[in-house]
Amino acid sequence: MIISILGCGWLGFELGRQLKNDKEYTVKGSTTSSGKLQDLNNNGIIPFLLDLEKEVPTDFFPCDVLVITVPPSSGNYEAKLKKTVEHIKKAGIEKVLFTSTTSVYPNINGDVTEKDADYLPSPHSGMVMLAMEDILRNETEFRTTCLRFAGLYGPDRHPGRFLAGKKKLKGAQNPVNLIHRDDCIAIINEIIEQDCWGESFNACSDKHPLRQVFYTYAARSVGLPEPEFTTEPAPFKIIRSEKLKSALHYNFHHPDPMDDL
Repeated sequence: MIISILGCGWLGFELGRQLKNDKEYTVKGSTTSSGKLQDLNNNGIIPFLLDLEKEVPTDFFPCDVLVITVPPSSGNYEAKLKKTVEHIKKAGIEKVLFTSTTSVYPNINGDVTEKDADYLPSPHSGMVMLAMEDILRNETEFRTTCLRFAGLYGPDRHPGRFLAGKKKLKGAQNPVNLIHRDDCIAIINEIIEQDCWGESFNACSDKHPLRQVFYTYAARSVGLPEPEFTTEPAPFKIIRSEKLKSALHYNFHHPDPMDDL
């Protein structure tokens, strides 16, 4: 099987490395930095220097599965995604996995499942990503599974650094929604192996520790200044991943983020 990973950053690079080493897939990976090409090659990933706003190497896109992990912060996101769709069609790709985010859900002070993503009269930060999902899902020449990740943590991204030293933080009693990179990669692998396309899944650890407790302990565990919280509440949501666990028969490797501190 040939897997192309568009965007070999913190998640995409490790995904490609594991798919190559553990599954022995042929993996092609793109980066916008020439300095990362040798690192990709050294890890068995066929490297491509690719900027969607410029001329694109034609041999990157032909594959069995395209995984899109390009972050919205890359700039001109919608234009880049629409250009990607053109390349998908031209290459005849039939299966696409799009890493989205649970920010597509508004803060409703309760549980949210896949059906709760919606365009609301009052905009929320995830509306851009929801629109990007629709661009891919509305295409009929290929099938897209959208994987909505909660906040990512793992090696080189310790949650103790997320809020360390910050002051006057609201929502001390809010539940935390996080997922370890190990689970992100394992879930992507299960989607590919189980041929599960045309779906939308939440992906968030089972446990949701309280924000103040978690981030105070997290900062302390790496020797950083503890964050300071006020008593002022803040809106929140609790991401539920029952659909993913049921459809893929998946059990999280890191069900409780507190256990990783």
